Amino acid sequence: MLKSFLRNYLGRSSRKTVLIEGWRGISQSYAMVNQYQLRELRKYHFNLLHNDLPFYREEWNSAQNSSGFNEEDNQLIMSVPQQHAEKADVTYRISYPYRFYESKSDRLFVFGTSEFQNIDGRAFNNDIDVGLNNPNLRVITPSHWSKVGFLNAGFEDDRVLVIPHGVDADIYKPSTIQRRKAVRDALGLADGDFAMLSVGMMAWNKGIDKLLMAYSHLKKRFRNLRLVLKDQSTLYGMTGRDAINETTSNYSYHFDDELISSIIFVSSNLTLSQLSELYGASDCYVSPYRAEGFNLTPLEAAACGVPVILTGGGATDDYCHDSFCIKIAGKKMTDGRKTFIEPDLDSLISAIAELVEGTAKDIDPIKAVEHIKNNNSWAIAVEQLVTTFRE
Repeated sequence: MLKSFLRNYLGRSSRKTVLIEGWRGISQSYAMVNQYQLRELRKYHFNLLHNDLPFYREEWNSAQNSSGFNEEDNQLIMSVPQQHAEKADVTYRISYPYRFYESKSDRLFVFGTSEFQNIDGRAFNNDIDVGLNNPNLRVITPSHWSKVGFLNAGFEDDRVLVIPHGVDADIYKPSTIQRRKAVRDALGLADGDFAMLSVGMMAWNKGIDKLLMAYSHLKKRFRNLRLVLKDQSTLYGMTGRDAINETTSNYSYHFDDELISSIIFVSSNLTLSQLSELYGASDCYVSPYRAEGFNLTPLEAAACGVPVILTGGGATDDYCHDSFCIKIAGKKMTDGRKTFIEPDLDSLISAIAELVEGTAKDIDPIKAVEHIKNNNSWAIAVEQLVTTFRE
């Protein structure tokens, strides 16, 4: 009995205690990153704990905004125990606003993104000086574009660590012919239709207005072209139809009933398996964004064998590969304190036409899927995180 006690005690004492403070159970992007990371962190020799922080919006809940993981993965994620009284060796916070206040740990990491390369007061509850003056704190951000925002806020270069996001190839993978057809039939897509997909919040920084304008232009040329908009209205309220109304009011574009009726709107919360199938049912994924911290959905789409069109010069340059990515031109701009890339509409139209006509010579879905497995998995991303925790 004494040997058993000593073995268990020494085993526990030799492990680092890592406390994660963040969100679980919902599909918001920070929560999804946290949950993917928790699954991987469980594989390491850590005493892993979790402190469930209040959601940014009180109305968010796991019923309407479910994360979409299958039952097995969800059990793994939720089985990480809530924090207890002992002091952690490492505290890692991943939530919004950014919580820079001191922890009981010797080492504190705070995750954040800076889409516009600017961190305003709302992002850190106006306690940024606490973070700047805490030598034990390091910021973790997922792209080199995003890192610039924290440098602009006053953090030294070696205190802002770029650790990318990843893709789970067991979830996001090419669809079977039969399943692809079934999903396309359910969406109302004909056999000859070329379906463009966009997934996410229907906001200005996502460039949805530019996508709608490109679609309006190209629909006259390619009658088989269709647009599928999967919004996140269960989290943020704005739907794909709202994006059309906003684009119409801001530009001299008129979207008539025929054009609008050709657009497929998806607003329901999907499981990750259903999202993978939606990617796989598409012919390309289009993200003419102005500003992103990482932009994970195009990478997930590419893992499903779908070519993607992305704004060049931004956060996605970190993972964009010729086998699945076509970059569109854009102009880097500053509006007040915000920095963004204004995507060129003509370049976007040309890139979409290239895919519809099948003239994109470098696109290779088989090579793309293999490249993402070897370079952009969550296992690889979390290995970098673990190395950082152990340093």
